[in-house]
Amino acid sequence: MTLGKKLKTLRAEHNLSQPELAEKIGIEQSYLSKLENDKSVPSNDIFKQILQAFSITLEQFVSDIKQAVELERLKQIPDVERFLSNQKKLNQNNQRRFLYISSFLIVLATTLFYVGYSKQLFSEVQFQYESDGVLKEGEPVNALRQWQSLLTFEQRKDRSFAGQKQVETSMRINEKVLSFFEHQGPYFRVDSKDGYRHYRLMNTKEVSRPVNAWLQVLGVFLFSAGLMGFVLERRLFKIS
Repeated sequence: MTLGKKLKTLRAEHNLSQPELAEKIGIEQSYLSKLENDKSVPSNDIFKQILQAFSITLEQFVSDIKQAVELERLKQIPDVERFLSNQKKLNQNNQRRFLYISSFLIVLATTLFYVGYSKQLFSEVQFQYESDGVLKEGEPVNALRQWQSLLTFEQRKDRSFAGQKQVETSMRINEKVLSFFEHQGPYFRVDSKDGYRHYRLMNTKEVSRPVNAWLQVLGVFLFSAGLMGFVLERRLFKIS
């Protein structure tokens, strides 16, 4: 749409004849005819009067004018030139922001995918620690499993004492296994009201953790969104 067509459209919408609109603007009908036929460009003051006559803003007036050639012609009007210049700067800033966001999404996506793939943040190596039972304070850590080696020669010869010790020790055995995704060392101690438990590292195994798969899925999704941002950027932001 051109300036002239826009004037004709607005005049028709307001049910105004050329003489009526010319009088409302304060110009000759012949001059209005030139404007409607795109044979002239109004001065800044007359353009303001046109906007006032239709009770519209400058932005509303130029919103339907898309042709680069026509917009360039309208830049002869200082107010239009300033408006288009400001719009261009705003468009450039928005475009730059859009590109920054798209770039950030790609960087974030790559990081998340790597974290999920490498399993560095959420390890899938599980450490299993085992305890035989609750030990009394002062007892050695092998008191329940290797109790015979802790007996004296005389105690081992005393079958009654050894048998009683075996029964007592068997009743105290209460195995417990704890699993961690962080290495706790070769062993550690957990105190309780009856004594303490000695946990020793027994095994490690691979355990699949859904969070790593989800991080990779999220990384792929954000990477796709970032690429799509670059693809759509020129369509969404057309700089005059």
